[in-house]
Amino acid sequence: MKTFSFALAAGFAFFACLPRAYAGNQILDADADKVAHCTFVRDVEGRSVFGERLKNQAVSKAKEDARSQAAQAGATHIVWGKVSSTDITTVAGKAYRCPN
Repeated sequence: MKTFSFALAAGFAFFACLPRAYAGNQILDADADKVAHCTFVRDVEGRSVFGERLKNQAVSKAKEDARSQAAQAGATHIVWGKVSSTDITTVAGKAYRCPN
């Protein structure tokens, strides 16, 4: 019974994260010129525990985290800023809502 409860909880946690992850995929990368006539939504910061050893994967995972934050705030575009990598990789960005 404990195994079933654990599997049920794990399955629920997985499916609960799907809409959030999918929404993050809708955020477009942009530069300052592209968002010049857009509305600033908020600063975002993504983190990854992969760190310096797996830099490409760490940056990708951190950007995914930041995109999810931007999507939850209603943004459509993100302008990437500084990437910092030691034991934990962080990437900063500015989220904007742009008209279609």
